[in-house]
Amino acid sequence: EAHVATTTTTMRTWARCIVRCTRTLRRCGRTSQRSVRNVSDFLGSRRMAHAADRRLDATQAVVPPTMATWNEKQAPERCPGCGVKMQESDPDKPGFFVRPKEKKADAKEEFEETLESSFRNKTDVFETPKTNETDDAEEEEVLDVVCARCYSLQHYGRIKSLAAESELPGFDLERIVGNRIAREKGRRAVICCVVDAADFDASLPIESLRQLLVSAKLLEETESRMTREGRSAAHIVLAVTKSDLLPKQCGLKRLEGWYRRRYKVQGLPSITAVHLVSAQTGTGMHMLLEGLEELCGKLGDVWVIGAQNAGKSSLINAMHRCISDGNASKQRALTEAAVPGTTLGIVQLGGILPTARCRVFDTPGVLHTHQITNLLSAAEVRMILPRRALKPRTFRCEVGGCISLGACARLEVLSAPSSTIYMTFWGSDEIVCHMGKATNAPELWSKHAGITLQPPVGGKERCNKLPELEMMEVNVFGNSWKESSVDVCIAGFGWVGIGVSGQCRLRVWTFPSIEVSTREAMIPDFAKQFETPGFTKALIPKKKNKKAKA
Repeated sequence: EAHVATTTTTMRTWARCIVRCTRTLRRCGRTSQRSVRNVSDFLGSRRMAHAADRRLDATQAVVPPTMATWNEKQAPERCPGCGVKMQESDPDKPGFFVRPKEKKADAKEEFEETLESSFRNKTDVFETPKTNETDDAEEEEVLDVVCARCYSLQHYGRIKSLAAESELPGFDLERIVGNRIAREKGRRAVICCVVDAADFDASLPIESLRQLLVSAKLLEETESRMTREGRSAAHIVLAVTKSDLLPKQCGLKRLEGWYRRRYKVQGLPSITAVHLVSAQTGTGMHMLLEGLEELCGKLGDVWVIGAQNAGKSSLINAMHRCISDGNASKQRALTEAAVPGTTLGIVQLGGILPTARCRVFDTPGVLHTHQITNLLSAAEVRMILPRRALKPRTFRCEVGGCISLGACARLEVLSAPSSTIYMTFWGSDEIVCHMGKATNAPELWSKHAGITLQPPVGGKERCNKLPELEMMEVNVFGNSWKESSVDVCIAGFGWVGIGVSGQCRLRVWTFPSIEVSTREAMIPDFAKQFETPGFTKALIPKKKNKKAKA
């Protein structure tokens, strides 16, 4: 036993010396088999030299990947975070990226761990792992990097270069995606339309979805099949994201029925399914994945479309987390940011559907010019996009009164069946509200716009850069004083539920080109406590002071 132990120790020492010298010669560029034999002869073991010579190619398994420099690897053609075309020549143009610095690994410690594990498991030190060599080679040749814009948005939450932002390429969703679907013969097309639960009407891409079906030559087939079989040929799945922002008392079935009615009003082809999901909490993700898998079958494509800031990238990243059960996934996460137009090109995604022949594509968000987010800065957009569960703010406003919603919108009561009506605002808890008389609104605006009334942020200088508010009159008819029956929606900002029995006339002030619409009340509930005249209290939860408790 002592002799066997001594022999094992000696062989282990020889093997370490040979591999160290071989790796040293590789770094110097002398990788010939004669050099390896000379080193082995110098160490006094011709037999070990022949073994190393026969398995010279297998030594690549223990050489760390840092041996191949980053300069030898190819950059991906498209950014895996946003889909833009990559380039490394001009930092002021879209798609610019910087090659990462080469990482220096401790070769000695890495080989010793491999050698000890091989002796422990009674395996050959130079045994090549059974993997697909072509796949490994392809993975090593491509850099795992994103463009500078995605990197800045992921780590700092802001845009890297404003000059590059002005040169971002446009994307014609209807033409590019529609024609590509039409060319894919024999593959099922499943359109996953992502809409915002808190901004449904403004985030639903009505015209883009209709033109997409026309370009893909699916609309005529859909209409003819609907008449024959009573179902849609183009499978359209409505994924309502950010459902965790809605109050729990709404109920999933009630909300699903409401979304189906609102979708049907737009005159679009019937939808196959409606899924209420949340990328933050993971609610409904398993049901959505199972539904997409069933619709795709053995050969199909899922096209994820939606308006900007609807939550497409967040939804896809949540799908990866759901599949991996919280473990690290090899698929790089898409870029998520509260900046309109984060995704710039088509990004093919892997590992979402179990069938290898089924594919998932993320597409750039559809630009809706009627949303208020197009006029605001990135910091102001973060203020108006809800990040916590919506809380109602109910005002008992008299005729001749008004409520100001930040410095972006104002509602005045012109006439009503009674002296007062109930107005419940549903929006971000960072928006400051004020209730007062309509005659004092211009003075209030000049003193507090951009300072106390936020957003926008930046005082008079910032407000002067924005267009002046324009007014429009809206007539609503309600049927109850105990709950809201009609909603007045401001695209991209929120909505105000009107509690009135009879006809009421309102005047709505907001920026020009911003869509103002009415609809059936989504959440009829009032707040438990009504707001008093003046500025509203902040609804942002206060951080607990741990030191004070201690």
